[in-house]
Amino acid sequence: MRKFFSGILILIFSVATAFGQTPTLQMNVVYVCTDGQSFKVFSCSDATGACDYQNYKKGQAFQRGEALRVQLTALLPAKCHAQTPAEAQADPHRGEIPPAPSPFKARAAAAPAANQTANQTANQTGPGAGGFKVGDTVRVLIDGWQEATVIEVHGRSYLVHLPNGINVSKMWPYEIHRQGKLTAEDHAAGQYDIHDRVQVLVNGKWMEGEIRGQNNVNMYDIKVPGVDTGFGSDIVNTTADNIRMSNKPAPPSPAQRATGQAPKPGLVSCAGKYEGRWEHVSGMGGMKVVFRSGKATITEGLGGEMPFDCFTGDGKVVFYPAGSFTPFSYDFDINDDGTLQTPLGAIKKMGK
Repeated sequence: MRKFFSGILILIFSVATAFGQTPTLQMNVVYVCTDGQSFKVFSCSDATGACDYQNYKKGQAFQRGEALRVQLTALLPAKCHAQTPAEAQADPHRGEIPPAPSPFKARAAAAPAANQTANQTANQTGPGAGGFKVGDTVRVLIDGWQEATVIEVHGRSYLVHLPNGINVSKMWPYEIHRQGKLTAEDHAAGQYDIHDRVQVLVNGKWMEGEIRGQNNVNMYDIKVPGVDTGFGSDIVNTTADNIRMSNKPAPPSPAQRATGQAPKPGLVSCAGKYEGRWEHVSGMGGMKVVFRSGKATITEGLGGEMPFDCFTGDGKVVFYPAGSFTPFSYDFDINDDGTLQTPLGAIKKMGK
């Protein structure tokens, strides 16, 4: 599943405010989104603020889980709209996945009454939810994770001071983490760090994966080998309620290719064969490749530089990340006129 709740919620809320209206999230209505995804909400709980929803892939029910109402509402109308009758006729959405147990309800039921009272207490002197108190150094989710100092405690809400001098409010558990390694209690509260080995619920089955990132507070990107979520991607994007820590041993590290070692028989280093800067034969932009001593740095359009080890064989120029035995997603054909045929057209040497 590609990133489903992409974008900056603050910006979306600002757009809604500018028009002086708050969109209403409708139940049992299919919402079609600009990123090609779609979803339907079955119900929302006023007690937990969470909604039971499922999303669709190519018109078929793909995954069911829970997300906060504020996250779903923030997508309307800037990113998602209720499916029109014409859209429903052209692309009907089918299937319903049985709901999983709600972790939001379990956590709400398990929270002591004292904690609920503490949520409304102004600037507590003791620890808040998660155990943090004034003066503690914590990690907060801003643009990635960064350190901050707790200056006020309001139950689950913390006012923190950033290194740039700004004070911001952050909610536990999804926007504020402890320093260092997370604990089993942190994981139970829905907190995970990048590279954590986890199990993720995909189509009703728990599968092994690895956390690759967090976005929009309670959404995680998990690499799940063997899963195709569209366009060849194996990244599943889902909420913490569909994730748990893995109890299986870590897989062995992949073999590393030695410096200068050919990744397979028949390939030889391209050193000395294409030295210099190569660009599109028309002189137009699109792709630039710089060959230097068996290395190649590829730049596609407005993208960043991608460094590779470079090899030739069987009439092609092929590229491998340093230390890897897995080739890049494409190679270059060697044309009879000396140019190289890339996915973006032929390139030739333009300079040293």
